[in-house]
Amino acid sequence: MMRSFLAASDILERICAFFGRVGSWLIIPLILIIVYDVVTRKIIFIQQFVMNSWLYDFLSPTKLQEMEWHLHAVIFLLAYGLAYLNGTHVRVDIWRERQSERRRGWLELIALLVLAIPYCGVLIYQSWFFVEKSFLQGEGSPAMTGLPHRWIIKSFLLIGAALLMASLLSTLMRLAVYLFGSSVLRQEALQRLDMVGHPPEAADEAKPGEVSP
Repeated sequence: MMRSFLAASDILERICAFFGRVGSWLIIPLILIIVYDVVTRKIIFIQQFVMNSWLYDFLSPTKLQEMEWHLHAVIFLLAYGLAYLNGTHVRVDIWRERQSERRRGWLELIALLVLAIPYCGVLIYQSWFFVEKSFLQGEGSPAMTGLPHRWIIKSFLLIGAALLMASLLSTLMRLAVYLFGSSVLRQEALQRLDMVGHPPEAADEAKPGEVSP
């Protein structure tokens, strides 16, 4: 049972990692759009050429600005679950960081069961109706030259929440193995729990009075 928990948690992590990589590649079109937008604002004849051609239907300033906002949201939402699994979200609880790894594991488990998973479940439930309403209404940009089909970008809230839920469930299974499994499986689970174990850099630091090699 515990071994199957680890296997299932790894599958969920691979799903989050795949979408996280997809989101990271979207930084490239985001940079290109920003560069194009800045350049055309400074070089007037390029802006005039675009405005007087068929390209304006695709490269209007309003469309470009809205696409920048949309890409920012998509990149963030696709990486949200992976960031949690990698323990890269900001944590400012000084008291928690001073606890033992096992105690941090219990705190993480309680927080997942009481706060994170119920909240994420509500977020997924509400996001579905949020996207459905936008689709049925044919919602688009309030600007005449803005992007249509706003339900597409809103659907990424649902996707991001689902990926976050996957990362939470993956962590929950790893915590169960770490807290209740055999000694061998505990070590395997701890290696996968970046938010519970000490950062790898901390282990490499020299102890007080010692000289690092």
